[in-house]
Amino acid sequence: MIIRIFLLITAVIYGGLGGWALLDPVSFVSEVGLTITSNLGSSEIRSVYGGINLLIGLFAFAALFQSKHEELFMKILIFIILGILLGRVVSLIFGELNSAFLWGFTAFELVWFITLYIHLNQMKKKIF
Repeated sequence: MIIRIFLLITAVIYGGLGGWALLDPVSFVSEVGLTITSNLGSSEIRSVYGGINLLIGLFAFAALFQSKHEELFMKILIFIILGILLGRVVSLIFGELNSAFLWGFTAFELVWFITLYIHLNQMKKKIF
């Protein structure tokens, strides 16, 4: 039951952020402290933040109703979150991780990573 709640929250958060970035990249970046100065910038926000996050949300939604996709979804998401956390660690090293906003996102990503890790380990134990 807990994993179903996790998948639903993931679908809503990532799908919502992705849809927002796809439809209104200027508003999206202003909330996270970035600016768009060209069509290239707008396209990149739509692609990287919008497209990827929307598909993560849709995949989480699919896994919510079709458990055969659950393990693959979690493996993909843990890989993506590890990449994000790597960026956070580098930002910390360079002294850029200095706002409550960034620490909040980092905490969210750590919680999601730990949840994914624990659940994937539990899935493996169920198989054997």
